[in-house]
Amino acid sequence: MFNTIVTIAIVVVVLILLLWIFFSSIAIIHTGEVGIVERLGVYVKTLQPGFHMVVPLIYRITEVVNMKQIPMRVAEQEVITKDNVVVKISETLKYHITDVNSYVYKNKDSVTSMVQDTRAALRGIIGNMDLNDVLNGTEQINHSLFDQLSEVTAGYGLNVDRANIDSVEVDQDIQESMNKLLRASREKEANIMQAEGLKQAAIANAEGGKQSAILQAEGNKKTQILEAEGRAQSQRLLYESIRDQINSVNDALVKNSDAYLQYKNIEAMEKMAEGANNTIVMPSASLDRLANIPAAKKLWDQTTTKPAPKKL
Repeated sequence: MFNTIVTIAIVVVVLILLLWIFFSSIAIIHTGEVGIVERLGVYVKTLQPGFHMVVPLIYRITEVVNMKQIPMRVAEQEVITKDNVVVKISETLKYHITDVNSYVYKNKDSVTSMVQDTRAALRGIIGNMDLNDVLNGTEQINHSLFDQLSEVTAGYGLNVDRANIDSVEVDQDIQESMNKLLRASREKEANIMQAEGLKQAAIANAEGGKQSAILQAEGNKKTQILEAEGRAQSQRLLYESIRDQINSVNDALVKNSDAYLQYKNIEAMEKMAEGANNTIVMPSASLDRLANIPAAKKLWDQTTTKPAPKKL
């Protein structure tokens, strides 16, 4: 009876031990993770996502590493700027693990090392900048911080995907002074812009008046030119008309000078001959010219052929 009980107990223990070994050898790695397998404390391999069997006691999964991108908020820190102003900086990081072996075995705590390097790099960057540059240059700070962390954290098996400054805070007194300075600067810019606007308006008005005067002068000039050309054209036409008349008279005199003079001589003779006692003495050359006129010749013939008076 006792032997039976002992046998049953041994069987139960063996079964429990086998079940424990079986379930202990089962390993399920989820997507986005990898498992680190060691054999008696020595790294053996990295398990990819899926179902795996690991012999217990000899092999052991020491750590499951998350390979996804991990966001992290860095604790707020105080930094002194180049012009000796204390500012409070809060920032966030996004990183992912690139080398599991380096991440697990080459650094005791790679994430802590990354955070420490981040804070140190931020102090160095802002320490070389004035307050105004810090407040207005967060994007530049982000780029500089990202470049420095990318070089340093590669040895930790990490890769920083993004470094971002969330907020920059200054002391209340400094903030009030900055607000006053900002208001004064804005008022100054507003006055400058207003003065510039008035200046531009005055220049525009002056330019407009200048252009108007120029256009008016150009118009008057063109009007005077047109009037002068019109007068010149009128005088030219008048002179041409008078010239044509003179030329016409000259042509008439040249072509009909003898007939015209002969006609005038006849008129003069007629008036002189109207008197009963008028006696006209003419040179023979004039009589010859009168003979060439048909009317004078006829009158002469009638005179010479007139019958003699009868004798009583």
